[in-house]
Amino acid sequence: MAEASVDIRSEAAPREHAPVSDFALWTSVLVPPLVFLLNLEVSYVMVDWACNTRNDWSLHVVHVVSLALAAGPGFLGLTLLRRVRSDAPEGGGGSDPRSRLLAMLGILSGSLFAVSVFAQWMTVMVLGTCLRN
Repeated sequence: MAEASVDIRSEAAPREHAPVSDFALWTSVLVPPLVFLLNLEVSYVMVDWACNTRNDWSLHVVHVVSLALAAGPGFLGLTLLRRVRSDAPEGGGGSDPRSRLLAMLGILSGSLFAVSVFAQWMTVMVLGTCLRN
């Protein structure tokens, strides 16, 4: 009698899904530097017009909007970090370390670039728009 061999392969364990979306994580990391650069460019373009028309308020509006857009993703990162930590099992591990890292980087990125936008805004407040003699 011939023996039949049976090859039993176990199915791969289902991959653990991240508790937060990758898009949200990368948004919290990458949006603040882009907002900072956009603020720098828009302010540079508008300063001549603001000086000629004596409309300093327009630059203040640009900086307020940029500050909100730079700080917002930092708060998104904070929310994502709380969600990642709340989904962690009691024993410690299990939570995706990459998600925690990106959430923390999002918080740091939002904080750093919000402070940078605020520093740019302070130059408009202190020096004004027209430094011509």
